[in-house]
Amino acid sequence: MSDRHANIAGTRILIVGASSGIGHALALAAHSRGARVALAARRIDRLGQLAAELDGSAHELDVSDPHAIEDVVHQVGAAFGQLDAIVFTSAAVPFALIEDTDYTTWLHAYSVNAVGASHVLRTALPYLTENSVAVIASSHDVGHPRVGVAAYHASKAALDEILRSWRAEHPELAVIRVSVGPTEGTEILRGADRDLLADLYRAWAHQGQIPAKMSAVDDVANAMLSLVAVARANPSVVTDIVHLAPRASR
Repeated sequence: MSDRHANIAGTRILIVGASSGIGHALALAAHSRGARVALAARRIDRLGQLAAELDGSAHELDVSDPHAIEDVVHQVGAAFGQLDAIVFTSAAVPFALIEDTDYTTWLHAYSVNAVGASHVLRTALPYLTENSVAVIASSHDVGHPRVGVAAYHASKAALDEILRSWRAEHPELAVIRVSVGPTEGTEILRGADRDLLADLYRAWAHQGQIPAKMSAVDDVANAMLSLVAVARANPSVVTDIVHLAPRASR
């Protein structure tokens, strides 16, 4: 007999940010656990191959574009009929000192990390089931910012406040904010300037912000999926804030 607190078989899930990192691992884990998946991300070439392997659907999506969000959510909603869960892992992480972070960079970080996530929920509302769950990835560093990542941390802090408003106005919807700590196997550093990263790494190490060992991406993905199962199995409660941090080594 399957454990209902771990079982997501048959669950219809939209995974936003599924082309790499945690989102990619989530897609693989969700399929292996019997869920039906719709995958959305910017890199449609990578996404199409993954969707074919998982008998799912692939949707090109830049979450800074509200019209693209609406098109994709309506496509997925029409195909599934209803949505049991949304998992949002997309993130814009510009690496720059705060005085070098220009206006456009600030706006893009907020449009992806905060407003984009909220607009996905807003557009999905008509398709959500009575016992649906939204799992939104945030940052473990909110409130404890690292040097060189101001736009990312500030936009994730804004996301956290937006999610509080979602819970206040839609208590029937299980909205779970997951603060994710350092995780191996992601592409968070993709495209960053290597010389700048070397300087930032030294600053993070000096401030004690480099863990001895990072979390495994598959463990993070399965933990997030288990939150979906637990929330659906226990509809009178919601784990609204969860911290996933690397386990301290001895």
